[in-house]
Amino acid sequence: MAAEKVNFTKKNIKELEPVPGKRITVYDETQKGLCVRVSPAGAKAFYCVRKVEGKVEWVRIGDAATVTIETARTTAAKIINDIAAGTNPAAQKRLKKAEMTFADLFAEWVKDGQAKGKKSLGNDERNYRLHLQGIARKKLSDIQRTHIRKLHAALSTTSGLYQANRVLELISAAFNFGIKVLDIPNLANPAAGIKANREESRDRRLHPDEMPRFFEALAAEENPDMRDYVMLSLLTGARRSNVLAMHWQEIHLERRTWTIPGPKAKAKDNIVVPLTDAAIKVLQPRAEATGAQGWVFPGTGKTGHLVEPKNAWQRLLQRASIEDLRLHDLRRSLASFQIDAGVSLAVIGKGLGHHSQQTTAVYARLAQDPVADAWQKGTDAILVAAGLKKTAEVVPLKKLPGHRKSAI
Repeated sequence: MAAEKVNFTKKNIKELEPVPGKRITVYDETQKGLCVRVSPAGAKAFYCVRKVEGKVEWVRIGDAATVTIETARTTAAKIINDIAAGTNPAAQKRLKKAEMTFADLFAEWVKDGQAKGKKSLGNDERNYRLHLQGIARKKLSDIQRTHIRKLHAALSTTSGLYQANRVLELISAAFNFGIKVLDIPNLANPAAGIKANREESRDRRLHPDEMPRFFEALAAEENPDMRDYVMLSLLTGARRSNVLAMHWQEIHLERRTWTIPGPKAKAKDNIVVPLTDAAIKVLQPRAEATGAQGWVFPGTGKTGHLVEPKNAWQRLLQRASIEDLRLHDLRRSLASFQIDAGVSLAVIGKGLGHHSQQTTAVYARLAQDPVADAWQKGTDAILVAAGLKKTAEVVPLKKLPGHRKSAI
């Protein structure tokens, strides 16, 4: 039976009725190879049907409700010309469908990083989760330089120049991984050559005159997890990602130490962070409440622990009337107060996990006692500046307005 043909018009296509249990095909009298397929449910779509190397290929053009008849005819004519030139559009569509998305590529990147013990993988996953969902579902070949340039510019405004650069670096590294390690054919790096923001060395710290306002604002924070997290970030000088992922298995309250495993600490060896009197007073109630099991700061998200509390941090800064202070600056603040207290750079470096060819040998010869003493001096200096500690005794933070018991 000859295939049904009609001259495609809006009226004719609209009048095509579905047949229960059967898909029907109606061809255009004007454009060779163009047809409309009607599903049993009544959905209508344009296709170009041609035989390629002895096989009938159905190349979908689009939904008949959104694609105009003229566009369908023009597209069908182009498909037929491409086939005549040796290209198989249907095969190309199948390849496109099977092509990796950026999410697929990043998943491979994570697996490779885990196998190699990549130290910055936690930051990579956080940047992907927070900033790269807009391209996650895109096919790799669909991600263009314009997309990455716009993303970098937007992040420079909303998240800061430095954060935008870190995300740009991550995109570039992931694509290079796809090219050099996964050998994805014909893959180009859309981040290559995009100019990063100029970065200057940051020296922001909490200054002594800001300490009273900072601690008063911290005491007024209603979220005890946020309050304790900020306090421990300041009192330990640890990286914010390490404090977020602090686990009770790493804490020894009797020995007053927190041992950060090397892979988590971005260091070759484990880092032993001294826990000062003030830090113990934060941790002890949390240990009693949880039985010292699992994460110190448990969360409901994918990681199982608290994630970076950006909104709460901004609330804290607004209450304290403090500007241009980042969570990472708390790490720098402790070191600055230690330097002010006369602690040597070598001792500070050991506790912070800073390693270099010039200083590693010195750090290795240092005992833990001077480091613990340095941490006590640094946190004592912080508490004195905040007006919470005199020379010999701590003034409990609960005496400040709005305080809840678990702050320190």
